[in-house]
Formats: sequence, C-alpha cells, structure tokens
Amino acid sequence: MEYMEKLPCEYVVWNVLPSIKKELAKSINKIFNFNQKKIAKILNLTPSAISQYLSNKRGFFEITDKNILLEIDKSAKIIVENGKSKLIRETCRICNLLKSTKMSSTNEEYNIPDEIICETEVCNTNEILCETTVWNILPIIRKEFAKNLIKKHNLSQKKVANLLGITEPSVSRYVTGKRGYKAISNKKILKEIQISTDRIIEGNDKTVMVEICRICNLIKSSQIIKKLS
Repeated sequence: MEYMEKLPCEYVVWNVLPSIKKELAKSINKIFNFNQKKIAKILNLTPSAISQYLSNKRGFFEITDKNILLEIDKSAKIIVENGKSKLIRETCRICNLLKSTKMSSTNEEYNIPDEIICETEVCNTNEILCETTVWNILPIIRKEFAKNLIKKHNLSQKKVANLLGITEPSVSRYVTGKRGYKAISNKKILKEIQISTDRIIEGNDKTVMVEICRICNLIKSSQIIKKLS
C-alpha cells in the first residue's frame, strides 16, 4: 500500500522544528559558549538531545538561507535574555519565516496542496499548535474517519487503511480505542466528519489530506482544541 504524504503540520513537526531547535542550540553555543546542560535547560530539551543537535545527528532539514540564520541568532539572544517565555514565540517566528521563503517546501521538494490552509500558531497553553495538532488532534480525526468508514460504508479495516494511507494495525488501534483515545462530542464536527468520509469514498488520493485539514481547522475554530489536547 502507499502511505499518505505528510500533512503540512506533520512535515513541520518532523522535519522543520527539529532543525530550528538544532540551529538555536548551535547559535546559543556559538554566541554564549554555554555547555550542553545549560543549553538544554534554556531550550527545554534534554542534554542528550542537544548533543545530537550539535553533532548534526538530529535535525536533518538544512537551513542555508543567511537571512534566516541571522534571524535565528536574534532569536537565540532573545531566548537567553528573556527566558523560556520567548522560546515558543521565537520558534514559531522562525518557522513562519521559513514558510514565507518557501524553504520548507523546496528543501525536500515538498509541495503543500493549494486546498490546504494550515498555519503555525501559538495557542493559549504555551504550546506550538502544530505539535498539539500532530500528537493530539490528528489521531482523533483519523479514528473518527476509520470508525465512520467501517460503520457507515461497511468497509474492512484493510480497505480503510488503504483509503487513509495508514497501516491496518493502526486502523485496528483506532477502532478499539487504543489510539486517539479522546472523543469528539461536538455534533456539528461529527456531522462534518460524516460528510468527509462520504467525500473520501468518492474522491481521489488527495481527498483524505484535504478533509483531514478541513476537520482540523473546524476543530480549531470551534474552540474545543483545549479539550482534545
């Protein structure tokens, strides 16, 4: 089977954020000459993670734009001088600069479909919203899609896995509640999920990505994200 290509938020969390953290760690080390333990404390990471970043064993997406690297140096100074309160905001600022320069797209020839609108934001809980989306919201959406496709369209778990671009064991974990364990109770969102699964049945290989992002944006706009995170 073919797995679904990464959603924009997944691409950011798995590829872009680690490289931003890597460059921040390198910048702090360069400017302030702090040891790994102190850098780890500043960036809210483990010393072993800092070691991997500084040795280029983590964060494989390469940021080469000189203007972006200068902005990272500015962010490093702001974070060191103001503490963790600026860490999330500066991380998001650099991420948005990367998006605006299209570097996150051209670096690995990753093209975000025009139908998908997804922005990196900072939520009220001082978390990066794309991370909250990837770890908490997307599994719930995929769980609801799987349940609807099985119940309403009478599809096998194997067929659902093929449609959603995930593994059959993942589908099994979703439908048994072992993954995406929190529930969506908002009736409007649940109705829209049913509409999405109808579209997935009738659509093409891009439909799943478009519908996941559509439901995700509805969840964000409905203000129920805190209940799901």
